[in-house]
Amino acid sequence: MLLYNNISKMKSLIFFLLLCFLTTNLSAKRNNKEENNKCFRCHSWSTLGYRDSNSSILINLSVNQKDFYSSNHRNLACIDCHSKDFRKFPHPAKLKKEGLYCLNCHKDNKKFSVLNFKIIEADFKESIHYKKFGNEFTCFNCHDPHIFKINARKNSQISQTVMYDNQICLSCHNNINKIELLSRKVVPALNEVHDWLPHLKLHLANVRCIDCHTYSNTPGVSHLIVAKENAVKDCVNCHSENSLLLHTLYKFQSKQNRTEQGFINAIILNNSYIIGATRNYYLNLFSFIIFGIVIIALVTHGYLRYKSNKVMKNEKQ
Repeated sequence: MLLYNNISKMKSLIFFLLLCFLTTNLSAKRNNKEENNKCFRCHSWSTLGYRDSNSSILINLSVNQKDFYSSNHRNLACIDCHSKDFRKFPHPAKLKKEGLYCLNCHKDNKKFSVLNFKIIEADFKESIHYKKFGNEFTCFNCHDPHIFKINARKNSQISQTVMYDNQICLSCHNNINKIELLSRKVVPALNEVHDWLPHLKLHLANVRCIDCHTYSNTPGVSHLIVAKENAVKDCVNCHSENSLLLHTLYKFQSKQNRTEQGFINAIILNNSYIIGATRNYYLNLFSFIIFGIVIIALVTHGYLRYKSNKVMKNEKQ
């Protein structure tokens, strides 16, 4: 009886703590949204921006509210990243030079177990972008913190992942205004750099830029963008049974989907032709069954012919 009472008290305590946690969590989210609404009064305007006096480039200050609340940072308040001085309006002029650093939050790998941000930072420092542009090139040039969301690990539609990730690259490499922000260095047109690659548009629709332009031996997602001279240019690396894409683009797809559902590499074949990946488990099984039946039929036929000939010989005698 005493044990039963203790268990009941323990359950009640756990339930109470869980209720407190959920209530606190929901309250924090609600408060953040109320805080953010003060910012969105202005920053949701699609035309909000200013022209930089040094570069003459138009700086966009607009944030799509719907996109923000579907992003990875949707539960954060604006002032979790930005200075609390932004609560003052008009904003102090000094805040234009506010420095933001992603690893202030993302250095804690316990919160993001899939990714090791120390490795990501080291890779980034070795990337062609950082070597060319130095500190002018930051995380924000590729990842807009207001709309960024993990795609590859959470989206089962490979085509959507490819489109989302490639758009990050194309937002710069097809937009000379954004490149001009980075020391006004000219970036050649994609069709010029990839004139060796057949069916460029087809590749861009089915393969991510980073699948060929990064090293794939980094846990999580590689941020070591290599120079064009070191990019993958051997077709066999991807178009083979042991495709490089299995370790990059398709690495987050479940092994079961890759090996047990129809085609052994069916997940790749949905988007591209892979030499040696066209095996089908059920067709293989059916082929072995047919082969077995043929062997049995031949052996049976031979045996019956043998018995028939033996009977005929006995009758002649």
